[in-house]
Amino acid sequence: MRQTYGSWFRIKKAGFCFLALMGLFSSCGDEISPVSPIADISVQEQVNLNSVVAQELKIGDGRFIYISGGIRGIVLYRKSSDIYLAFERQSPYKQEDTCGIITVPSSRFYMEDTCHKCTFGWDGRPQSGPCRNILKQYKVQFINSNTLSITNP
Repeated sequence: MRQTYGSWFRIKKAGFCFLALMGLFSSCGDEISPVSPIADISVQEQVNLNSVVAQELKIGDGRFIYISGGIRGIVLYRKSSDIYLAFERQSPYKQEDTCGIITVPSSRFYMEDTCHKCTFGWDGRPQSGPCRNILKQYKVQFINSNTLSITNP
């Protein structure tokens, strides 16, 4: 009887190890890459917050505008009166697809690539869909109280 219990425990231990390894390998494909695959290009844009183009940002937090620059344009988002975020509009998923452009739905709760059915939070991380790479984020600084500088760090 002792051999029976010993064999049973070895089989259980081997099965547990197998399942643990499978869990490790299956989760590898779901990890989010901390680095955007979007090419590093020179970005040096300025936005005057008093301009007609930027009036949407003056309304309050959670507002955004699209501006030129980057590869396919830039989403400029007002997180708070002193924090602005800028993201490349080129989707990090299947970059060869010309339809992969980042937009913001009317709810303004997230950004999306409607071509590939991906959504991204305002931290640039993918939230749903097949996308596993973060959005390319640009550096935003105040030059003075009314002008933002957007650069590629």
